[in-house]
Amino acid sequence: MLTHLQIENYALIERATIEFGPGFNVLTGETGSGKSIIVDALGLVLGERAEAGAVRSGAEMAAVTGSFTTPFASPQAAAAWSLERGLSEMEAELRLRREITAGGRSRAFIGHGLASVALLRELAAEMGEIHSQHESLAAFTPAAQLRLLDRFAETGRELEAVAAGFQAWREAAERLRDRDARERLRLQQVDLWRFQAEEIDAVLPQAGEDAALESERRVLANAEKITAAAEAAYAALYDAPGAAATQIKTALRSVGDWQRYDESAAALVPRLQGLAAEAVDIAEQIRSAAAHIEATPGRLDQVEERCAALDRLRRKYGPTLDDVIRHRQELEVKLGQAADESASQASDEARCEAAADAYRQMAAALSRKRRAAAPRLAKRIVTETADLAMTVKFQVGFEPAGITAPATQAWGETGWDRVQFLASTNPGEPLLPVANIASGGELSRLLLALHVIAPGRKENKTLVLDEIDAGIGGRAAEAVGRKMQQLGQHYQVLCVTHLAQIATFASHHLHVEKSGAGGRTVTRVRRLEGEERVAEVARMLAGERVNTTALRHAEELITAHAARA
Repeated sequence: MLTHLQIENYALIERATIEFGPGFNVLTGETGSGKSIIVDALGLVLGERAEAGAVRSGAEMAAVTGSFTTPFASPQAAAAWSLERGLSEMEAELRLRREITAGGRSRAFIGHGLASVALLRELAAEMGEIHSQHESLAAFTPAAQLRLLDRFAETGRELEAVAAGFQAWREAAERLRDRDARERLRLQQVDLWRFQAEEIDAVLPQAGEDAALESERRVLANAEKITAAAEAAYAALYDAPGAAATQIKTALRSVGDWQRYDESAAALVPRLQGLAAEAVDIAEQIRSAAAHIEATPGRLDQVEERCAALDRLRRKYGPTLDDVIRHRQELEVKLGQAADESASQASDEARCEAAADAYRQMAAALSRKRRAAAPRLAKRIVTETADLAMTVKFQVGFEPAGITAPATQAWGETGWDRVQFLASTNPGEPLLPVANIASGGELSRLLLALHVIAPGRKENKTLVLDEIDAGIGGRAAEAVGRKMQQLGQHYQVLCVTHLAQIATFASHHLHVEKSGAGGRTVTRVRRLEGEERVAEVARMLAGERVNTTALRHAEELITAHAARA
């Protein structure tokens, strides 16, 4: 609720502090006195566009400060909102301020801290709405129309369920999308892992194999040299004249001759016999090894190919062959884990579909409740607008036409319904979107009727109705005043009017007047009570020539309407 509005150097207002009360507040005054200036100044505080031309002539800067009771349900909610947006903690009385320089620059403040106009507008949306003849169209956006229908249908509980269901579905869908993205990467990774495993399995390396093959490769590469050396060694030991085996045999015979004369030589005989056997055995091993090398043609090519294959694996997955074998074992583990992740994909899809089904059911229930309420709303609109000197045909159009769930692109926190208020304000004319067929005054009165029928639940919110009385009078004006008085039970209502029949329903009457001071025109605002209020209402009834009859009539109206309140 707006408690005070302080205006400095704005248009014709040099300095003014206006105090507002709860319920129905009315601003009256002569045409051109500056009533709309006050509405425009309040609009600045609520985030509307700033114009450099609004700065009072001769001043460097205009400033408007609005003091409001907090729109939040609790201090904790206010603190959470402020913390989330990096603002200092809010006080019980919230101050919103706009400053405009003569050069056209604008600054906004929430509390004592500098804030963006967008943030100011976000907060102000919870605190007040301004509806003039030219601005009422904003109240008839599809989103605003849906909110009005929901207020009338009392869908608060269903809306909370749908919002929670939508959030749950969106989170599940996002998890699934993330999972799909990870799945694509996983499949790419699995393909790579499978390729690596198949590449290693095609070679089937064995621990220590590379060292053994390298040794064999050296032997095979030098086979001729080894064969020649083996043949020479064989000949030296066994085959050549004067070979070692022959010489040992000769030595053995000589020691035998020696033994016949000296028994001490007998100990040498077994040693020479063992030496002779060893020489023969070594010679046979040399000949066998040399024969084996010659007996495997093409083996060198096989060994070199195998060494090259192992070397490729070491370069990619090594550096050692043991590292290659270890990497293959790790691939086996990873491929097993990937199979488990693929199974969990199905569970994510099931959770997402379950969340979607739950949302469909809740959104369909909400849609049914809205559609059931729509004809009742239309009937109430016809009744209420009849009191406001309007003959209206009214209908709530839905998109989609049925309640079958549309594509998920149409889903939202408020369900999938899109509504459009259709009306005809002239007999015989077809139903058309409200914004296309109603005049500014008719739009304002239609909006008033809608607010009366479907009041909001924020009793401290400020609703500004600027010149809603355009084009009406008499009984219709009295009906408008009565409905705004009724609306004041749910909102703080601020109304600019020229009609006494409306002004006398107000709980708080503010008078706006323009006068000259120091060669300059200034606008002042003051609260009217008692005789001053009677005099102002009499002026509104009779014009400049106020007489006793007008004063008596004014007093009767004020008394009667105050009694009804």
